[in-house]
Amino acid sequence: MSGRRDSGPGNAGPLAIVSVLCLLFAVLTPKANASPHTDYMLDCMGCHLADGAGVAGKVPDMRNSLVPLSATAAGRRYLVEVPGVAQSPLSNRDLAQLLNWMMSHLSAQTVPRSYKAFTPGEVAAYRKTTLIDVMGARLRLLGAAAPRGSTPKREASPIRAAGR
Repeated sequence: MSGRRDSGPGNAGPLAIVSVLCLLFAVLTPKANASPHTDYMLDCMGCHLADGAGVAGKVPDMRNSLVPLSATAAGRRYLVEVPGVAQSPLSNRDLAQLLNWMMSHLSAQTVPRSYKAFTPGEVAAYRKTTLIDVMGARLRLLGAAAPRGSTPKREASPIRAAGR
């Protein structure tokens, strides 16, 4: 006997076991206390791009619509009911913080002093329903907020599906 332990696969040392457990914990634990910017990068940027520009013909540019939509109850509801938001894995608190971050960091328009920050309660109330006719609702809401003579051509009522 040489006095050495067998280091085969069935005899992993304590350091190897701890390393594997730490790796599993890091991979399986939800991100805690991520910043709204990090949440945007992880949950929104893939479609809306880093600056909120979207993809022409596929994902709307949000830079010019955040301020007008956030100015009305119907627009605020729309911003939360969009499927990517309503079905997000983020908590109501994190989602409210993300929407508020988007207003101050992605909007091409100056956020007015009268802007009312999204709250976790508001997000919770609105995200129970997911929009189905997202583009129709967007056109209708932005048309209502647009100056006279610039109403979008197609108007549609938002169709909602309860309970996601």
